[in-house]
Amino acid sequence: MKYTKKIPGTDKELSNTLINEGWRKIKEPKTLAMAILCSIPFIIINGLISIGVTLPFYNFLKHISYNGSITINIDLKNIGCFIILIVLHEFIHASIIPNIIKSQNVYWGITIFGGFVATTEKISKIRFIFISLAPFVLLSIILPIILGAFNLLNNFIVLLIFINAMGSSVDLLNAILIMLQVPKNSYIINNGFETYFK
Repeated sequence: MKYTKKIPGTDKELSNTLINEGWRKIKEPKTLAMAILCSIPFIIINGLISIGVTLPFYNFLKHISYNGSITINIDLKNIGCFIILIVLHEFIHASIIPNIIKSQNVYWGITIFGGFVATTEKISKIRFIFISLAPFVLLSIILPIILGAFNLLNNFIVLLIFINAMGSSVDLLNAILIMLQVPKNSYIINNGFETYFK
């Protein structure tokens, strides 16, 4: 796995090779901006799911008060926790990618839009869906249930859970596109902003 400062672009030579070998391209947003725009409904859905999961354990609404002004406190600890959340989210994605340790085709990084993991490794449909959904399920559904059961939730942790849920919206969009367009038992290869199956 390699660190990179920007999301790897589409390799046109690889695209041509895949098409010549019988791989088919799925219909998907062509840019990150379009993917984010298309994932807005999932931002709302994921946010509501995370609220629904945390509320039975911790009613954060009781701790919100409004006195005519809004104050935002940002300190290094909070920024550090947010960066750890991004890295953890991406590490969960990466840990499920085949050959993660030896592969020279897996990249990760952090941009202004958040973290990312990219690979051109061949991945089964079911594993691709699992890779896409794992950070949302683990950090915004299972983790709050565990923390809530031990009475360890607070406003800041709930905020991180909520941010992770909303930040998983493009992941959910990708998973749904694969579920709807890719036949059972197929394999998937990502090439920048192009996804192929066979």
